[in-house]
Amino acid sequence: MTAFLDLQGASGAPYRFRQVSLDDLPTMAGNVVVATGPDAQRSIVFCGAAESLAQAAPRLGAALATHPGAQLYVRLNVARTTRHAEHADLVAGVAPAAHADDLG
Repeated sequence: MTAFLDLQGASGAPYRFRQVSLDDLPTMAGNVVVATGPDAQRSIVFCGAAESLAQAAPRLGAALATHPGAQLYVRLNVARTTRHAEHADLVAGVAPAAHADDLG
């Protein structure tokens, strides 16, 4: 998997995510996805939004544990309105197996 993940929302808007480890989640707000599979066959298994990505670590760890080999990607954005709009667009666009509108 690559260090960046580019996804497209239902609106057609592009969203770029950066790969991080669970231990390196920033305290900032943002959107997060958990992806599995090689680049050509990547599947989004979880999509979420959080006020603090670091505080969302337990729930994200559970999503990663459910899918061995999955990778974690974040998109930082501090404006709540933007974060929730992007999350809704992404959920509609990529149809993840699971999602959480507010991880805390």
